[in-house]
Formats: sequence, structure tokens, C-alpha cells
Amino acid sequence: MINRTIPSPVSMPQELHFTKADVHTLSNGIKLLVINKGDEEVCRIDLVFHAGSRYQQVNLQANAALMLMPEGTTNNTSKQISEHFDFYGSFLNIDVDKDYATLSLSSLIKHFPNCIEMLGEIVRTPVYPDKELILWSQRGKHKLLVELEKTSTLAGRAFFGTLFGKTHPYGAMASPDDYDIIAQPQLRSFHSSRIGSNFLIIILSGKIGEHEIALVEKCFGNLTKGNDMSPIPNGIAVDASGRGKVFVEKPNAVQSAIRVGRILFPRTHPDYPAFLILNTILGGYFGSRLMRNIREDKGFTYGINSFLAPFRHSGVFAIATEVGAAYTEPTLKEIYSEMKRLRNEPIADDELLLVKSYLMGEILRNFNGAFPMANSIIKLLYYNELDYSFYDNLFKTIRTITSDRLMEMANKWLIEEEMLECVAGSRET
Repeated sequence: MINRTIPSPVSMPQELHFTKADVHTLSNGIKLLVINKGDEEVCRIDLVFHAGSRYQQVNLQANAALMLMPEGTTNNTSKQISEHFDFYGSFLNIDVDKDYATLSLSSLIKHFPNCIEMLGEIVRTPVYPDKELILWSQRGKHKLLVELEKTSTLAGRAFFGTLFGKTHPYGAMASPDDYDIIAQPQLRSFHSSRIGSNFLIIILSGKIGEHEIALVEKCFGNLTKGNDMSPIPNGIAVDASGRGKVFVEKPNAVQSAIRVGRILFPRTHPDYPAFLILNTILGGYFGSRLMRNIREDKGFTYGINSFLAPFRHSGVFAIATEVGAAYTEPTLKEIYSEMKRLRNEPIADDELLLVKSYLMGEILRNFNGAFPMANSIIKLLYYNELDYSFYDNLFKTIRTITSDRLMEMANKWLIEEEMLECVAGSRET
């Protein structure tokens, strides 16, 4: 009979096996990455443009230009486009970050011809109707005004704005007034400059055959270039002097939002894999040290985590939590105490093995199926110039890293004096 009080032994995979995308080139030079995997009759197409907010001339220009593309074309209204995708059971998602903009369309294989045709129309001929722009601006402004009442939003904006500077592409934030001045000509200008074949890579995933590849060629093989002919920049200047303490006053707030962190490095940096493991131990999963100390032992918060926020040319390490105002200083003290422990005390073998197993599982999950693989490849495009060796190196580092190496990382990067500390709340509570 099985003794269920004894946990099963942990086995560590020795190698990472995954299928790389097949690379095709469309007639106009667009790179098409194909992941043919799975038996389900579904597929997804991801259009990844170098069209993030770092390329905009005014605040909200990139976000508005991308988000409003499906709100009307030369041939179809917003309602007709929405009903078209609903009729075929498909789903269009648009995401705009600092460096990239991605349009993702999921569809049944049998409806892919009808859906990709509409997607091509959205990409080529958006008209940005005034009515839709006004509605988008009103909703966006209202949502931002609501968010600005939250200490978590205030702390996050202060954190990134101080780290990079409020005029830096990675630190700039929209204000409510920006929604009042964004205009149709600005959207058309951004579309004509950045939504072109010279700034696009396509990922096609699912149960893919020659027919689906031919449809992509038909819809996007004649897409013209964006008229911004400047080369995609290889770097972006980052001033890493953002440190110290910032307090954002929110009168009568009963909670304080805390952000502690620093500018680090992009995912291409040689220290990234080791620091990812260190971050996981500190606050990167539910069993982390910060959670055990500040949530379970002290009871200061319902949740606390640390994370790595990657950008194409930089990266940020941050710790985030919300606590009762009376526990602000005790929480900060414990955060720095956990950093000090990692600098000075070796990590126990059983804790390190647990974190290694957790991270191994996360990597394997990220390659389990066509769509998770597509997501992983998109991240490679975003941050690693499609260098597959990143995952091999990460996998190897997880398997072989030692407690001494992690202490070295902590003493190099987890230095209290080099951290930026942002708190939003009330001093009088």
C-alpha cells in the first residue's frame, strides 16, 4: 500500500526538448514563423510590430492607433467587424507595450480564411472614426481617473517614472488630459509610419498546413512598408541613477502601496538566468521567502511578490505589496532583511531543489502545446532577437546553479543602497 505521508522523489529533467518554429519568408520580406503542433482544429496568428509606445510622438499615440484599428475600416464599421469575428467564434486581442505591439487572432481552422481576410483589412485600412475615438478617449480617461485614486497605481507610476525619468520612453506615463488632445491625424500618422512590412514578424501556430501558410501570404505578402525608414534602434540610453526614497501622498488612505527595486538588465545579460532563480527564491512564487515572512509569519499583507520586468533594451527588478499604513515601515524593514539574508546566508539544499523543480515545471509548461510555444517565441522576439539558446542556457543554469553562485548574485544586485523605494499612502493614518 502506498504511504501517502512520504512525498514522491523529485526527478530533474536532464535536457530541454522543444520544436523550433519553421521559418518562411513572404514575398515582401516579412518573416513568418510556423509552429505546426497539436491535433485540435484551431490556429492562432500573431502579428508582432515594432510599434510600441517608445516610437510615439505624443502620449497615447501608439495605444490609440493600435486599439482603434478594429473600430472601423474602409469597408466595415466597428459593429460589422465585431459581429464578423463573433459569427465565426474567433477572438482578436491587441496588446501594446513599450517596445512592441501585437495583434493576435485565434480561430477554428475551418473559419481561418474568413477571419484572416478581415484581419488583413483591419491592418491595412483602418479609418479611425471620430465617434469611436471619442468613446475610446472618454472611457480611457475615466478608467485612468479611477486608477489614480489607488495607491497601487500611484506607487507604480512613481516607481517607473523615477527609475527611468518621466520623459524616457520606459518611464513616460499618460495623464488624463492626454485623452483630451489625442486626435485622428496622430493615429493615421503612427499607422502609416510603423504598421508596415518592415516592422512586422508573423507567428502562425496550431494545426498548420500549406493552405494556412498560403492564406498568410495572400493577406500579408503584399503589405507595404511603413514610411518611417529609420532603422530599428539597437539600443536605448538608460540612466541607472534612479534610487533613494519617494513618498506619494494620498490623504486618508488606509493602505500603503510599496514598490522597491532597481534598473537591472535585459534578458540578454549573462546574469539574467541566475538572477531569475534568485528572484524566485526571494518573491517570485507563492512559497517564496517574502510570502512566508511578511504574509504568513507577520501577517502584514495578503500578498507580496518580486518580479523582473523585461524591456528590449533594459530590465527592472521590483518588489510590490500593499499593507496597512501602520505596517509600512515594518514591512520595508523585513524586505531589506530578506535581501540581507540572501547576501550573507547560504540557501539550504532543500529550498534550492524546490525552486529548481518549480522553475523546471514552468519552462516545460511554456512549451506544452502550440500556443504556449508561440508565447515563448514571442518573448524571444521581444527580448532575445529570436535566440533559442536563451532557453537552453536558462535550463542548464537552473539544473547546475549552486548556493554560492546565488549569494554572489545577491551581493552584486540586491544592495539596499542601490534600491529605489516608493511608497504611496497617507502620512497621517
